[in-house]
Amino acid sequence: MKRKTAWIIGTGPSLNNIDVSKLKDEHTITFNRAYVAFEDWGFDPTYYLTIDSNDMRAMYKDINSLITNSHIKCFFLAHLTDNQIHGPESFQDNDKKDDLFLKNKNVYFIHQGHHGLDGTRFLHGENKVFSSHDPNAGIMGLKILYALGYNEVAFVGCDARYQDDEESNKYITKLGREYISHADYDVNHFRNDYFGKGMRFGKPNQEMIISLWRHAKLEIDRKDDFNVYSCTENSNLNQFYKYIPFEDFLEGKRD
Repeated sequence: MKRKTAWIIGTGPSLNNIDVSKLKDEHTITFNRAYVAFEDWGFDPTYYLTIDSNDMRAMYKDINSLITNSHIKCFFLAHLTDNQIHGPESFQDNDKKDDLFLKNKNVYFIHQGHHGLDGTRFLHGENKVFSSHDPNAGIMGLKILYALGYNEVAFVGCDARYQDDEESNKYITKLGREYISHADYDVNHFRNDYFGKGMRFGKPNQEMIISLWRHAKLEIDRKDDFNVYSCTENSNLNQFYKYIPFEDFLEGKRD
């Protein structure tokens, strides 16, 4: 079977331990506010995905700028239906809108509904939709890459760790279901300005993330045409996915 490989670029602190620029000529998908590093990486990813509604409202103008100006091939965005119940302060620049995103030929919306890898399929037409929505960007990225025909995926920066203690939260305030950061101090991502000063966001749940990846591995193991590898050192996911160091994987190591 000929390899068709894609990379998931997560946003955990371990991403600082690799040279992401080496993925410039690979097929890649990344998430949320990873765009703050695109210039440093020296490339735009092939695909971009965001599904957390709190994050999306807080950065929707940035995403529209990417839709207009970047070299990203496809955008996969959660279909939001609750914007009207949130105040202007939840939206980027306090600019409240019901429909946030530009309609473009390279924009696909993800509708609610939990399905396995086989349930994630393109629905062609004017309203381009994916029919599955799991509460973790990495898992959704995995499903989308499978639906797009990739048979091998490697992930970097997917630590599946989330500090949630007094120290990590010292500049964070909880506002209903949202959190707001008051400083460029983000210990849970690869840059302090990822969810930096003034950003509103949804807080991940480490146990849920690990559980989702565990269940995905059970499904992957039932398939003969799909392999997933970790290139994330010390990831909590390495108990489920074979770990191969980043440089070794790039050189062709699989065993």
